[in-house]
Amino acid sequence: MKKIAQPERMLHMKTNTKKIIAMASLVLGAVLIIGVLAACGPRNNMGNNDETSSSAHAAEDTGLTVRVFQPQASQAALWETLAADYKTLTGVSVVTNDGRDGTLEHLRETLQAESNATALFFFNNPREYNAWKENALDLAGSEAYLSLLDNRLALKTDAKVVGLPVGVEPFGIICNRTILDNYFALETKTTGFTEIGGITTHAELEALIKDMHAHKADLGIDGVFAAPALKEEQHGVWTHRLLSLPLSHEFHRNNVDLTGESVNEITFQHAEGYRGFYDLMADHGTAAREALAERGYADAAAEFAEGRAAMILGGSEFLGHFNSVPGKIVDAGEIAFLPAFMNYGETEKQGLALEPVLYAAVNAKAPEEERQAALAFLAWLFSSEKGMDFVSNKLNLLAPYSTADEAWLPNNPLSVSAFQWLKRDDVTHIVSLTALSPGEEFRTETVHRHLLGYTRGETPWEEFKDRVVTGWREFRGKIEY
Repeated sequence: MKKIAQPERMLHMKTNTKKIIAMASLVLGAVLIIGVLAACGPRNNMGNNDETSSSAHAAEDTGLTVRVFQPQASQAALWETLAADYKTLTGVSVVTNDGRDGTLEHLRETLQAESNATALFFFNNPREYNAWKENALDLAGSEAYLSLLDNRLALKTDAKVVGLPVGVEPFGIICNRTILDNYFALETKTTGFTEIGGITTHAELEALIKDMHAHKADLGIDGVFAAPALKEEQHGVWTHRLLSLPLSHEFHRNNVDLTGESVNEITFQHAEGYRGFYDLMADHGTAAREALAERGYADAAAEFAEGRAAMILGGSEFLGHFNSVPGKIVDAGEIAFLPAFMNYGETEKQGLALEPVLYAAVNAKAPEEERQAALAFLAWLFSSEKGMDFVSNKLNLLAPYSTADEAWLPNNPLSVSAFQWLKRDDVTHIVSLTALSPGEEFRTETVHRHLLGYTRGETPWEEFKDRVVTGWREFRGKIEY
């Protein structure tokens, strides 16, 4: 995979937030610069900016309004609170939709309204772009885009940047650092690894797991990996999130337009990479292959939390599963991410898998002042303490921006670990496009059924591969936007 250059204007957590965006006119520029700088001033040594003190003196009403569409009715109250904070800090009003209708048709209507049209809007799926593509503003020159830590996370089409990720969900191998450190200290180990950060390829991961498994008695574990859970309705980690990695890499490697019909077809060209990863985990885990069909994810989480396994596959939401294990002896501070390294036939070092969860876009047809106000609000969202608190602790997302500060991350050790991987410039991250999956029926009727058959030795691998390819085409064809 081609290495992606990092943006030249990387902020890398400077202690002062720079001017949000160049304004279209002197009047609007004065209004927005004053308002936004009031919201995003220098942070003190505690990692907090001056928003708290600024909020005691509400900014004058500018008369400007940013109209926002967000698709989650359940989050309406959160957005209203954020809007009130922004109005106090900048004098700019933020009005969100009432949340009663979060459909694409509703979005299209709000974008094309003759008056009071939406200027800033959020969406979930790249294919939804086709419902509003005539309203897409190119965000390539925006402050928010320039501060992305990996610009492949942005949605690009028609030679434009049309969507910026509000946040990402990291996914990979969750490991017990204490057990790994115990392995690194073994005099009898056959690898040269001395730290978790030095493992960046599938070949290195394979060598590590095989040697750790050979030393499982020395490490006091039942197996390196909490064996895959393939029980009905609990197989999503393997049939959805893991499967999305080779398919997403296929799309990116072949420059597939993620907003077009091309995503309805796959070749599963990295099927061997998926197979190699799956076999590695299944053969060096805590349970035999024949038992995987009856294993639930709670079983695997318990093995990890009780210190009987050194690794488990999952995302930052795993902390909830971990904390629910009554007999856990592992401390949350001991867990960290290791990327789910697959063999893609390339030599580049791999980073973490990052799943864009919510995209932000700006209405190109909104009045100029409102467009500029929307861009300023978006930049503030990713650079201020209140904005980042909203993304991190209200939406529970990891914001992949150089303007972020570790002090603003979600209260989750896995989020901290993911952010540290995200900041590394010596690895290439996998942008996982889980939102393009054909749906639950595909995962259950196609992937799960035939993965079980392969696991039991009843389904040849080539048949599994063919089923995935044809099933993807069939179920993608049923999706309507």
